[in-house]
Amino acid sequence: MIAVPPFLIGAALLFWGWQSGNWIAAATLAVLLEAARRVSLRFDLGAAEHSRIADLCTILFVGLAVVLAVNRGVAHGILAAFQWLPAALAPILLAQMVSESGRVPLSALFRHMRKLKRDNPSIKDPLIDTSAVYLALVLVSAGVANMRGPGYYIGVVLAAAWGLFVWRPLHASTAAWVLMLGAGAAGGYAGHAGLAHLQVQLEEWIADWQLGGFDADPSRSTTDIGSIGKLKLRDALVLRVYVPPAEAERVRLLHRSSYNTYVGTTWLARGAPMETVTPEEGGLRWPLAAVQPEWSARIAARVERGRILLALPSATTRVSGLGATSLRRNALGSVQAELAGDWIRYEAEAAESTDTASPPGREDLTVPVPERATFDGLAAELGLNGLPAQEALRRVQAHFAGYSYSTWREGPAPEGATPLGDFVRNTRSGHCEYFAAATTLLLRAAGIPARYATGFAVTEYSPLEEAFIVRARHAHAWARAWTGTRWVDLDTTPPSWFEEEEKLAPFWEKLADLARWAGYRWSQRGELQASDAWYAVLALLIAILAWRLLRGRRVTRGPSASTAVSRAWPGADSEFYALERALARRGFPRRAGMPLSAWVRQAAAALDPATRGRIDEALRLHQRYRFDPGGLGEPERRRLRELAAILAEEMR
Repeated sequence: MIAVPPFLIGAALLFWGWQSGNWIAAATLAVLLEAARRVSLRFDLGAAEHSRIADLCTILFVGLAVVLAVNRGVAHGILAAFQWLPAALAPILLAQMVSESGRVPLSALFRHMRKLKRDNPSIKDPLIDTSAVYLALVLVSAGVANMRGPGYYIGVVLAAAWGLFVWRPLHASTAAWVLMLGAGAAGGYAGHAGLAHLQVQLEEWIADWQLGGFDADPSRSTTDIGSIGKLKLRDALVLRVYVPPAEAERVRLLHRSSYNTYVGTTWLARGAPMETVTPEEGGLRWPLAAVQPEWSARIAARVERGRILLALPSATTRVSGLGATSLRRNALGSVQAELAGDWIRYEAEAAESTDTASPPGREDLTVPVPERATFDGLAAELGLNGLPAQEALRRVQAHFAGYSYSTWREGPAPEGATPLGDFVRNTRSGHCEYFAAATTLLLRAAGIPARYATGFAVTEYSPLEEAFIVRARHAHAWARAWTGTRWVDLDTTPPSWFEEEEKLAPFWEKLADLARWAGYRWSQRGELQASDAWYAVLALLIAILAWRLLRGRRVTRGPSASTAVSRAWPGADSEFYALERALARRGFPRRAGMPLSAWVRQAAAALDPATRGRIDEALRLHQRYRFDPGGLGEPERRRLRELAAILAEEMR
């Protein structure tokens, strides 16, 4: 394995310190490891010593990960532990640098390989240079800190360029090398940026696919009115509502957004900008109306992309327990929160006969021109004009009770008819958006202000969770009508719609619900707080791990043990390596990747002819010892030792 050039490890550690904020640790490690390259002090460390050092590093990292997981939670704790990986593994590289061989036995890093060696001592155990692997881990750990901006990518490119420049072929053109590196770096950054953008797009697409528009827009609702084919339904859980089953009627419809203008097949919220809500003292209680609440419902909601339209009972006067960075609302009753997390919990506090939406305006009586003839005619047929609001609502409800629920549409509306007009005059079958839009426009045609509302229907109770669970397919639409003093909900979709959609649920849904419940409970468990008892248990576990890893094993050597081949590879114990180190100390270090014979010719050029001759002879014997399958005979082996001893004496 190729050695890392001088000072690159130190520079990479300082880069890690910058990215992670661990400046003191980074500077200390950089000085320590780079100094170890320069000092002449070396130790005769064998495979056993390297193995124990690697085991101690394992214990250190595992213990650190457990402590951080206990204090910060599993996910954040493991990420934090990986940020400290350069410090945890530094002893392995330091031991390599101060060892006589300058390498680490491969078995030191793999306990299974040690077991194989104990069973068969003749198994090869190559000596490797771990500096390149350590460099890669340092750069990866720097990336775990996840600092925004191009700094990390630039740092990785510079580190790679440093190493590749030293390791480049000597015959390569420097200009061509720089050009190729620049092209590779630019292409890599373009790919990195493209992948990041693709990830965002995929996450948004998957969220939309799973949640069926759960991340709604308070200013616009694009419906599926007029769409041909089957309406796609999703079973992902988006809400959990904690109220006793006896109080289910209070939360049967959870409102998210209302709209007052119908254009084409899209509903808009005109004249209803979002305005900031100021929290009460403490920052967790958000008042929506100056009315004392009479009852409340606890709700857990899934969040996508850090923003959510809160699902609330229409009578909500205050939202409590919500740690949002901001909360905004509009005059039509939409409440939008910005906050972090996958699931949030809040309490909707409500009062009967209360509504926080603004009184009706001109838009709430407007019927679009393409729909006017249809709904004016239907209002006249039902005798709605001039009726008291409550009686008109009753007649409208009774009229739509004769319609059927369907998520399938065979074909487009007849020429000259709108999809909504075709629904009320011909098909008399559709999904909730048809019923809600038709009800809203019919009430307006009768002179009753009305709005199109969206949210969720709460109908499915889970004994397992002891809560009502709301799926993406439970997204619902209905009308809101003005009775003269307040807005009331009018849901004309046939009650059978829920049963019809339940029939389409996959057979594995209950099993999936169990997995979702377990995942939700795990995500909401809260962080574990470390106590003395926790640390005592942790210390005991680490002590057991250390004993298991570091305890000595008695190995009974058989009669053939003394004759077993003990070297890591043929020629690993050649005396020529000592000569190589001696030449390096005289100012002729061997560059990484430089052939041994070329380096020897270059290093010995300034020596006298007799010494050069002995070096050439020693090199030939070393090469045979190293690569010839037959190795060296005993006389030749003895000659190599003699030459090495003579040359060592001459170079003192």
